[in-house]
Amino acid sequence: MNHHLHNPKTRPTKICKVTWMVLASGLVSLALGLVLSITALQGGIRSGSTYVTGIGGVFFKVNDPEQFRAWYKKHLGIRASASGANFFWRKSDDPQSFARTVWTPFPQNSDYFGPGAQQIMINYRVRELDALLNKLTAAGVEQVGKVEEYWYGRFAWIIDGEGNRVELWEPVDLSPDEFERRLEQQQKQRDE
Repeated sequence: MNHHLHNPKTRPTKICKVTWMVLASGLVSLALGLVLSITALQGGIRSGSTYVTGIGGVFFKVNDPEQFRAWYKKHLGIRASASGANFFWRKSDDPQSFARTVWTPFPQNSDYFGPGAQQIMINYRVRELDALLNKLTAAGVEQVGKVEEYWYGRFAWIIDGEGNRVELWEPVDLSPDEFERRLEQQQKQRDE
């Protein structure tokens, strides 16, 4: 047992909340990376689900996203834009195809996770989004909003059994080069 934590003379007097958040987020990111690496080596995520095919993204709230991204770039080499970092990997069932997992810090005041104090949101890669939503709706699971479609896939949001918003993503199959090309094209259009 760490006795210095209970002794006011020896315990740290100032623990920076941001430092703890960075460490916690780093541990979450590290754990996710290990899980994805191990499952990729083992031949893929074996959830038993006919719909969920993997983790599509990890989104979390931080006090200063720009500072947070700079810290991760400096210390862990994660190069993230305002929309996050993309980690590309090969699909276990089709090694010629690529998939990606997104890592994105959001500002504390973001409403993307819905109302409430939710600090982390998981994005699940799914197949047959419409069929999955029909099954979830029939089971009484709340869908938030309508399905949204973009060049990189279709998205829907549900509320899980703990009241957390969860993102479901039916991705479009793109190579990393094609994805980056389309992303650059989209950013140029925004800048014009």
